Amino acid sequence: GSMEADLVVHCGDTVGGRFVYTLTLTDIATGWTECVPLVVRESTLVTEAIEALRPLMPFPLRALDTDNGTEFLNDTLIEYCHERGIEFTRSRPYHKNDQAWVEQKNGAVVRRLVGYHRLEGLEAVERLNHLYAASRLFVNFFQPSFKLKSKTRDGARVHKVYFTPATPCDRLLAHVSVGPPIRERLKAQFMSLDP
Repeated sequence: GSMEADLVVHCGDTVGGRFVYTLTLTDIATGWTECVPLVVRESTLVTEAIEALRPLMPFPLRALDTDNGTEFLNDTLIEYCHERGIEFTRSRPYHKNDQAWVEQKNGAVVRRLVGYHRLEGLEAVERLNHLYAASRLFVNFFQPSFKLKSKTRDGARVHKVYFTPATPCDRLLAHVSVGPPIRERLKAQFMSLDP
């Protein structure tokens, strides 16, 4: 339930005018990822999107870590988190690695599915909603990923050790803090899916 949040821009080659954004939330412990498109970058829409995603997540949202964009650092989102008991933190300015988990999913999920083209308007948002509704099931239940276990440096060489690749669902089922009701719901949902 400790998630990193970030926005992906769908502006194509130019940042002029209005274009669609994707809000990506990624759980740090399991890699569970949720995406939702936003028609513009605005704090109220970010808050509404997070509220809409919460029932889809198999765990309660306990903490939210964001970058320093104005869409996140504002009274609307901070009050929203405070009222719901969600711990709100932000990354250090100009330290992109502070958001490594969500940045990885921005590339592996959003950019791989949507690409770098310019998307504008409500029709694009509706189509992305359909795409993300289907892809969330594939990404969270069927797409395994590596998770770093340890990293050691020997001079100039860096030796990395990874856990066995697993899906976010597998990691949730193996996590000690996940209770039986969540486990049963995840297993039932997994059994109902056919990729």
